[in-house]
Amino acid sequence: MPARLRWGRQLREARKDVATHRGQAEADADPRYRLALARSLRTLGELLAKVDRPAEGLPHVEEAVAICRPLADVELARHRALLSECLGTLGELLTALVRPAAAQAARDEALALKKEPEEIVAFYRDLAEAEADPDRRPALAAALYYHAAWLKDHDRRAEALPLLEESIALRREPVEAEAEPLLRRIALARSLCLLGELLGQLDRPADGLPYIEEAVALGRDRAAADADPRRGIGLALFLRGLVRLLLQLDRPEEALPFARETVDRWRRVSEAHADDRRYRAGLALSLHTLGEMLAKLDRPAEGLPFAQEAVDLHRACVGLLGSHHLAGALHTLGEVLTALDRPAEAQAARDEATALEGTAPKAP
Repeated sequence: MPARLRWGRQLREARKDVATHRGQAEADADPRYRLALARSLRTLGELLAKVDRPAEGLPHVEEAVAICRPLADVELARHRALLSECLGTLGELLTALVRPAAAQAARDEALALKKEPEEIVAFYRDLAEAEADPDRRPALAAALYYHAAWLKDHDRRAEALPLLEESIALRREPVEAEAEPLLRRIALARSLCLLGELLGQLDRPADGLPYIEEAVALGRDRAAADADPRRGIGLALFLRGLVRLLLQLDRPEEALPFARETVDRWRRVSEAHADDRRYRAGLALSLHTLGEMLAKLDRPAEGLPFAQEAVDLHRACVGLLGSHHLAGALHTLGEVLTALDRPAEAQAARDEATALEGTAPKAP
């Protein structure tokens, strides 16, 4: 096939992909559809550059960057790779159009996003301070959150605290002034929740409680603003953090209604999107927590159906959650059955849990 015909066919397919993904993104607010649109726009821009039409490709790639940037400002860990790719393509198009300063800025940001968390923070801090540009503050806040989460994962929790405090301060500034503050409210809530959780892990649950309570309040606003049950997932995660802190503070009775609400939130989304096992995995974890709490509150009969459902869902989701979570759910079921004077069933659950623990791969 002649090269001209081959390129023409690829361009037609790329435009068709853009149209398809745009329709999906307009019909459903789930970020995955916007990300698919960004990828297809970047592909179209690249193809147009390859056939010497960079001016035609530029707006497509600029749109791809505009889609990715606010999502990365909320979850940099998840979206930085795609944002970096789109910025790299943008740099190539701007170079072809002889706009060297803009091309270098795009390339520099694309490269920075591939570096270590501390270096990403430094890059966005330099931009925010040099340009005094409010639009750069969300990127710096996202980088600070990303670095704090990295420190948490590497058992350096105390070092993460000032980064989260700075991230929260940056998030607070534009929230009320923004015409469309929803994404930044979500990012603020996540930063608040992580700070509360870290304080709990550092044996400061009373200090952490107000932060998670604020995150829950923001999550409620988000869930109330949209009928889609998926909008309640963030709230469910914040409620889980609240339950943990209240248990740490020895306030189980206060934690119980929040544990019930967590189950309810996950159940709604798992029933509305039954084809997605991720939501059933979230429901399984919340059911386990609720069953365990009721057992510890000497209400095993009430906890039994939750503990049993948790085991059933963990079996179905073992590929996502791992056998150690199933083993934990079985241990809880065994405790509940023991409290209900059903020793044979309790022993069977414990035996299965022990067997799973014996075959599970050891953590590195």
